[in-house]
Amino acid sequence: MPERGGHMLGGLLDLLFVPRCASCGARMDKSGDGLCDACRRSYEHAKDEYCDFCGMTAAQCYCMPQNLLQSGCMSYRKLLFYKSDGTPVLHRLLYAVKRRNTAAAMRFLARELAAKTRDMVTPDTIVTYAPRSEASYRKYGYDQARELAKVYAKETGGSFRVLLVRRPGRAKTEQKLLNARGRAANVRGAFRLRHFADVRGRRILLLDDVVTSGATLGECVRVLTAAGVAEVHCVSLAQTYRKNKRKND
Repeated sequence: MPERGGHMLGGLLDLLFVPRCASCGARMDKSGDGLCDACRRSYEHAKDEYCDFCGMTAAQCYCMPQNLLQSGCMSYRKLLFYKSDGTPVLHRLLYAVKRRNTAAAMRFLARELAAKTRDMVTPDTIVTYAPRSEASYRKYGYDQARELAKVYAKETGGSFRVLLVRRPGRAKTEQKLLNARGRAANVRGAFRLRHFADVRGRRILLLDDVVTSGATLGECVRVLTAAGVAEVHCVSLAQTYRKNKRKND
């Protein structure tokens, strides 16, 4: 009877909490890993996109945006390349993370990133994040980078801490409306170290969801470096794909 009762309870839980694909919402088997079979195939295809500068896939690419490179960041890794006309499954996942606070998409992408970059996290690494803009936080009511960093820290064994806060009214223009130089100027002075956060001599892993010019992460790196950290490394779910204009010169 106990065994039969356990099966009945499991069936009831399946009815109440049906596993759904983190991308398309399709009903899945319990053995699913977060994506249905169709979305998983599409996702794996997106992971094969290669860098136009080094020729490596996103998970193997160590190329760093100029703004981030100039900040003193030690290394930068990303899970995927983002293209406006790219794979729909990636667009849906990132939309779910940035605008819908979808827990399943958060967990799936944070775990995928952790699996690819676990070697960057040592036992003494502090995992933190680049805080969301004031306007976006007010509009959506949450900070996606914070939620991602929590899962990432748990998956990699890092210690999650909130280290950075936004200075009110500093970045007045949406980053997506500016070029690389304008983005850097727009976020200059936009962050400060949280009160009583002592990071001197520590190793920091800084996370963001999507990186374009690297200006936001770069400014965060500068604040942490000025506070005396030993080294800062950065990761993101995706980096906006860039064409190498000099390749055919």
